[in-house]
Amino acid sequence: MRERLLDLIEDLRGAGLAISVAETVDALRAVELAGIERTVLREALAAALVKYEDDRAAFDAAFDATFAAPEPAASGRKQKHGRGSPAGGAGGRTSGSTPSGSASGRGSTSSAEPPRDDRRMPSLRASERRRRPPDDRSREAGLESRKASATRARAASPDGEPRPGVRAGRGVAILTRPFHAMEPSEAEAARELARELGRRLAARAARRERRLRHGRIDVRRTIRASLAHGGVPIDLEHRGRKPGKPDLLVLCDVSGSVASASELLLTILATAESAFRRVHRFAFVDRAVEIAFADGHVMPAGPLDLYARSDFGAVLCGLEAQHVTLFDRATVVLVVGDARNNRKPPRSDVLGRLATRSRALVWALPEPRSRWYTGDSALASYQPHCDFLCEATSLAGLLSSLREAMRR
Repeated sequence: MRERLLDLIEDLRGAGLAISVAETVDALRAVELAGIERTVLREALAAALVKYEDDRAAFDAAFDATFAAPEPAASGRKQKHGRGSPAGGAGGRTSGSTPSGSASGRGSTSSAEPPRDDRRMPSLRASERRRRPPDDRSREAGLESRKASATRARAASPDGEPRPGVRAGRGVAILTRPFHAMEPSEAEAARELARELGRRLAARAARRERRLRHGRIDVRRTIRASLAHGGVPIDLEHRGRKPGKPDLLVLCDVSGSVASASELLLTILATAESAFRRVHRFAFVDRAVEIAFADGHVMPAGPLDLYARSDFGAVLCGLEAQHVTLFDRATVVLVVGDARNNRKPPRSDVLGRLATRSRALVWALPEPRSRWYTGDSALASYQPHCDFLCEATSLAGLLSSLREAMRR
């Protein structure tokens, strides 16, 4: 059973499911508690290994391929009703009518198989899989097709990792759909996907914090402590450095050309806020206004003219004059905007001073790279002060910019 369970987990990982060592141990414990009754075993393993509803079909196919049910046409089931006679006559029916079966009925033919408990599963080790009947091979073909679809989903994700919440075809399409090509009917689906991406970002940051909570291993102190155990490094000594979460200052352009990108980034951040120590949000068109974001709505703390002409130079001057204390060596600045300044003074000198005070400056541009330095774009003067420029024409690009901010 242990070998078959490990084969099942190997097939599920090949199909794109992320199964950890702890979940493998949970599956072994579930088998111990649930027994080998097929229906109960299936549900117990699904509870231990399947985290997302989209993965259930892949689990069912892998379970059926690994724990193949006994063939209905096998002699074990037929002989339950007619073992005593090859023709299924009255004598055979009488012999098979007793619950346990008579000794003469079982031994009446030399080709009859010994009785089997229907709950017992046949062994399917790796050497036996090559001799599966055609229907099992068809299940394997379906499993291979799901592996290919999971590979395509990994290729579509920005970090190359499969995401159960994004693996479905519609989710991948929305993840990579440019904002200008997004249909109105897809807006709510995009917001829901943004919330899911934010939850995954927060969970990933929490896992990283748990792994690094004790800091790096101190080799010298570890060797010294091992002398008490005959030179065996039983107790690992750490340097005690805890990972510090950065502060995040988000500056979002909410003018008509890039408002959808800013809204979706704020939606991702609403569920990923725990990945940062503090988060400060500002929205701007021609002046920066501190905002709150709740239930998908931007709530500004002051007047915000959405119909004004963009003036990023004036925004930078206002930030330096009123909020310069928010820019320090613990703060990562994330700007979402197209850097189009309507040919007004860009004031890149102010951006340079703010970037020098900050830990890093990440800029996400919600327009194709081919248009970055065209028309009234002031990006050429801002670029020398940026640590990272990201093409954020879709949800995938916004996610990449947030990940970059978390890594700084």
